[in-house]
Order: sequence, then C-alpha cells, then structure tokens
Amino acid sequence: PNTVLHFRTTVRLVVDLRKPVAAASIAQLRRIGFERSFGIITAENPMGMQQSASINSARAAVLRDEVAALKVAHVDLDACSPDGSHCEDSIAVGIALERLIAIANRYDQLAVFWFDGDVFWIEPVRSGNARLRLPVLA
Repeated sequence: PNTVLHFRTTVRLVVDLRKPVAAASIAQLRRIGFERSFGIITAENPMGMQQSASINSARAAVLRDEVAALKVAHVDLDACSPDGSHCEDSIAVGIALERLIAIANRYDQLAVFWFDGDVFWIEPVRSGNARLRLPVLA
C-alpha cells in the first residue's frame, strides 16, 4: 500500500498509492491507453524473496515478452518505495483481472495491483490476504 508508481511514459506520470488517484492522473492513464481497468504485474522477487539483479532482470525480460505477445495496451513502470530505495520493474497491462492473476501466479507473485477505473486495489495471488482497497486510510 506504500508504493509509488513511476510510469515510463513520454509525459511524466507518477501515482502515489498512499493517496486517492487524482482526476488528472486518471485522465492521463486514459490517454496512454487504459480506458478503464488494468493491472500491474512484476516478475521480480518471487514469493517476496529478494533475488539478484541479474535474476530479476531476466525474469522481467521474459514477462515483458509475454505481455508484448498479448497485443494489448501495456506500459512499463517502476513500482517503488516512497523513498525510492527499492523499485521493481513492472508492467501495467490492460487485461482481465483473472488473466492477470493467472500470469502473476506463474511468476510466483504474492499479489498484483488492480485499477478498477477509479481506485487501486492490491489483489492477492499467492497470499492468504484479502483484497485491499487503496489508499489505506488510518
């Protein structure tokens, strides 16, 4: 829930998941090809276990090729801690949630981010946690 998304788009797009998604950010997401819902997936650090940079890079490349072959809207991004000390190479992809979860499961991911058109969610893949609406309000 404390993730900041840095989309690798021509026009800078940063979405801080600790805050409600701004209308301007939603409009920009639509301009880059996400009319409504989409998910965010990574192949890095399977099961939450830190891997070497070379292993993560190789896993990210395989995922990137798989997503490109789907022929759907997708954008590379970095999903980072608020201070930027940890980032995971990720992809926003315009597919159904069930399909996103199936792909994430193959990459041994605990969860994915899902944008329903209004808000982001953390959707469990291999964790026993319930889905979580973002931002988490204290």
